[in-house]
Amino acid sequence: MNDDVKKYWDLVQTGGTAAVRNLAGAEAAIGRGQFNVAKVLRAAAHTQRTLAMQAARELVKEMPAEELLQMVADEMGSVEPLPGIDKAAPGVMADIIGRSLASLENNPDILEKTVPLVILGCYSCGIIIEQRAEVCPNCGALGVEFEWFGPFYAETKEHLGQLRPEEIIDILKATPDQVTAAIEGVDEAVLDAQPTPEEWSAKIIIAHIFETDFSFCARVRTILESDGFPPLPREKPPWKTHEGKGYEKLTGPELIAQFRQVRAETVALAESLTADDWVKAGTLMGSVSSILDLGTWLANHDVGHLAQVKRQVV
Repeated sequence: MNDDVKKYWDLVQTGGTAAVRNLAGAEAAIGRGQFNVAKVLRAAAHTQRTLAMQAARELVKEMPAEELLQMVADEMGSVEPLPGIDKAAPGVMADIIGRSLASLENNPDILEKTVPLVILGCYSCGIIIEQRAEVCPNCGALGVEFEWFGPFYAETKEHLGQLRPEEIIDILKATPDQVTAAIEGVDEAVLDAQPTPEEWSAKIIIAHIFETDFSFCARVRTILESDGFPPLPREKPPWKTHEGKGYEKLTGPELIAQFRQVRAETVALAESLTADDWVKAGTLMGSVSSILDLGTWLANHDVGHLAQVKRQVV
């Protein structure tokens, strides 16, 4: 490990540790009536966590998923039973990581038969729940204490992958050309092939990309046409909106033509937004999402699925 890499890891470890420590300290300060101490500790946690995230991004951007998951497995295995520390949570997470690593041995991503499409995390004890529950089966905390982890996100408390409006628009403009280049000259049989029965073909991934545009545009228009924080439309989960529409019967060029038409309308809407528009928000599944959050979701969704298409047509 060279000196620069070590410095990055030191910042990740010290900054992440300090952020958790400061947040716990803020809780304790409130109990002592030190409200302004709590405020400063929470602000310090924000700065130290942000610096740790910046360092971690540099370290993990080229790190194989298997290596990172193995690090987590090692960390979970080293957790010792201590007073006040939940004994079940590390074991459950270690089991999930073990299944995930086994799945990655033969697949490009973790299969959903290995780890469910949606999992939940209890804030009270830290355990991961792999099926819907009204109360935590480990500590009895109510469902409001659960964090939802799905295959993608519109916004997160950590502002993961957050983009500026101009970055969002650049990505949205570039993706149709990038998808076209990826599938140019590829046989239709390859575009139709599913890597496993659980995974989509390249054609369905492309259809799913521009189907998600419809959700984005409907949600943005709902926000722009409403006052306050309107509930945002979600008739189906985003990963089901393409179903039953016959996309698998289209050729690659036909799908690209539809993609370009849909995306042109999406880009026009995004380019019409003012700075004030981007910060307007609505509610989605109990959380507040701004138009910037929704645009970040759509752009990062493009990037991830473009990588899938490229992987499947090689």
